[in-house]
Amino acid sequence: MSDGNGLSEWHEERRRKRIADFQAKRPDQLRHKGDLNDDIAEWGSRLFDRTAGNLILFGPTGVAKTWSSWEVMERALKVGYDGQVLMLAQADWQEIVGPPADRERLADMRIADVLALDDLGSSRINEWTRELLLPVIDSRWSQGRPTIVTSNLDDLDDKLGERITSRLAHRATVVVLEGDDLRGSR
Repeated sequence: MSDGNGLSEWHEERRRKRIADFQAKRPDQLRHKGDLNDDIAEWGSRLFDRTAGNLILFGPTGVAKTWSSWEVMERALKVGYDGQVLMLAQADWQEIVGPPADRERLADMRIADVLALDDLGSSRINEWTRELLLPVIDSRWSQGRPTIVTSNLDDLDDKLGERITSRLAHRATVVVLEGDDLRGSR
């Protein structure tokens, strides 16, 4: 059914373009099909009514934490989620916090509707990094913008400090993925 002015078609084309742009950014090694953990899928469905909170994925190397973060967001986009999604690999967010810090990209991290920080805590995090991440996480927390975190660590307090982890943990969906390193079987 047409609405007479093409608005429906424009929205559908915009949605298709957002999905295509997201898929183009998704790393090749993370484009395979798979089963998404039910708790992660349920978190994704809560993006639509803005009750999602943060999503924290823990587990050893190779258990599909990064794949899950990309997959849940792609599925949400496919069913109409229209928020701005910023997916940052460990190298990306480390580059942003510098030094020197990329203030423009730090601002992007604050305002994205969903921000994914992959492998948080896997590299050395010093006081400089914490001082730059805290305002990002604090702003996201105070505005109710979900952040996805993947980590191999059991506890982020030692690396990130109490203030950051408290804000990340507030109303968070925490999922511990287990199993063998799936990369070894591909």
